[in-house]
Amino acid sequence: MVAARARVAAPELVTTDLVAVAPHQDDEVLTLGPAILAAVAAGRSVTVLLVSRGEGSSVRTRQLPKQLGFVPSLHHFSAMRDREFDGAVRAMGATPLVLPYELRLPDGGATTEAVVDLVGTHVPAGTEAVTVSWHDDHPDHQACGRAVQQLVRDGHLSRAGYLISPERLELVPDGVVLEKVGTGSPVTREHQESYRRRDIPGNWWAIGVRSVKESFDYQLLHDPYGYRHD
Repeated sequence: MVAARARVAAPELVTTDLVAVAPHQDDEVLTLGPAILAAVAAGRSVTVLLVSRGEGSSVRTRQLPKQLGFVPSLHHFSAMRDREFDGAVRAMGATPLVLPYELRLPDGGATTEAVVDLVGTHVPAGTEAVTVSWHDDHPDHQACGRAVQQLVRDGHLSRAGYLISPERLELVPDGVVLEKVGTGSPVTREHQESYRRRDIPGNWWAIGVRSVKESFDYQLLHDPYGYRHD
């Protein structure tokens, strides 16, 4: 995997106070958003590293062709998802780190080892991190949580926090202590806007809301906070 990635030029190592490791486009808002906003409000620099290409969503072949008049290619679809991700990260005051398509992992195909390799390659030793909890039920989320946990054990990352969205709190085992995050800086409609924007001529496809509208609505209407464990 390292050899395959070497064929494509990659950004230099990030220098940041905190790196947020987002499995997919939208996880940085729906799960990690409250932690990112809290860190930014505290004056810290935050970089958000996107792990997946995000090309696997059924929105590409089911909903979008009716609006676009064609089925977007995997690369085109991923690029539009990246645009939504970039807009959301910047709206939260953080810096997006979107590696070239070829360097990221297939949607639904992340493994702990692959995420360890990706994060270890692009995040300098000693950096603090947040990511999605391994108690989440999505395999890519679990891989990111386990990978960051391993990088902390190995001493590459200084420390880490793991977040789960309020919709998935029932997945957290009894005895795991959770800290509510973002009470002073909750996620708002402004932070979600790039995922909700529909402007086909302007190349805004609202892929995020087409994919998981219930999650975006739940965050705004019921619980705009995050829940973290160490």
